[in-house]
Amino acid sequence: MQMLRVSQHDTVVIPEIHWPSGEAGVFLRCRLEWQSRNQEVLRRRRLAHQTANHQSSALAIVAMMTLLAVCGWIVGGPEGVQRALQGTAPCPNGTVISRESMHRWFGARLLSHAEVPELFAILTKVCSRAGLARVPDLYCLPAPGDMNAYALGGPERSAIVLTEGLLRGMTREEIAGILAHEVAHIRNNDAWTMSWTTALRRAIDWTSLAGLALLRTRHHHGSLGRPLATLLSAAPALGQLLGLALSRVRELDADATALELTGDSRALIAALDKLERHHTGSAPMPVSAFGHDPMRLLRSHPATSERVGTLLNLAY
Repeated sequence: MQMLRVSQHDTVVIPEIHWPSGEAGVFLRCRLEWQSRNQEVLRRRRLAHQTANHQSSALAIVAMMTLLAVCGWIVGGPEGVQRALQGTAPCPNGTVISRESMHRWFGARLLSHAEVPELFAILTKVCSRAGLARVPDLYCLPAPGDMNAYALGGPERSAIVLTEGLLRGMTREEIAGILAHEVAHIRNNDAWTMSWTTALRRAIDWTSLAGLALLRTRHHHGSLGRPLATLLSAAPALGQLLGLALSRVRELDADATALELTGDSRALIAALDKLERHHTGSAPMPVSAFGHDPMRLLRSHPATSERVGTLLNLAY
C-alpha cells in the first residue's frame, strides 16, 4: 500500500506504482493512464457542440450580410450592395481599456495582485489553460447589491469587471467558473464579433430606411412595390433577431469553453443558479417553460435552465 498511489482527474482513476530499486532514495515509477468509453463520448460530444456553435454563429452573420445586401440592392442595384457592405467590414479591435477610461465608463477600480492574490492565481491558471498570452486586467465595480461580470476586449488587450456583490456572494470555485466564462469570451474574441454584428444591424436599419424613402418618392406601386416595402419594413426587426440569436450562441459556447477550462461543472452550475436567483428572485424555470414562448427570441442570453442542461449534457 505504501508503494501504490492513486489520483483521480475528471472521474479517470490514475494509479502509480513506486517500486524500490535497492538504492536509498531511488525507485522505479510506473504510471498507468486510460480513458473510459464515457470520457471519449464526452470528448466527441463537446467537439460536436463547439462545431455546431461555430456553424450557427457563421450562419447568423451570413444571414445578416445577405439581408443587408438585399436592402442595398433595392436602394441602388449592384452599386447599392457594394455601398451597403462597404462600411461594415470587421476592423481590428480598437477598444481602449485603461484605468482612467474604466473608471469614467463604469466607475470600476483596478485591482492589484497584492490586494487579491488568490483571485489572480485563479485567473492566471484559467488563462494558461486557455492559451492566452496576456492575463486580463481585473476591475471591481463598487456595487455590493449587484452580482455580475463583464469581459472587454480580445486576446491582445482585455479586462474583466466583477461587481463587489459577486465577489462577496460567490464561493472560490464559483468565481473560478465565472472567470473562466469571461476568459472564454476573450479567447473567442466575442466582443469583436458582437461589435461587427452591431455595425451590420445599424447598416440594415439605415439602408432599409433609405429604401423605404426611395420607394415612396418614386411612387413605386407596381407588382414589386408592396413586397419590397414589406421586406424593407421587416429588415430591422430581422436583423435584431439575428443579432440576439448570435449572442445566445456565443453565451452557450462560452459556457462550454468554461467547462473545458475548469472541468468543474458543479461550480459553474451553482454560479448560474445564484445569478438567476439574484436577478429574478426565483430558481431557474424548466426548459419546457421556454420551449413555446416566442419571447425567448428577444433574449440576449439563453434561459439559465437551458445553459444548465447543456452543461450537464457536456459533463456527464
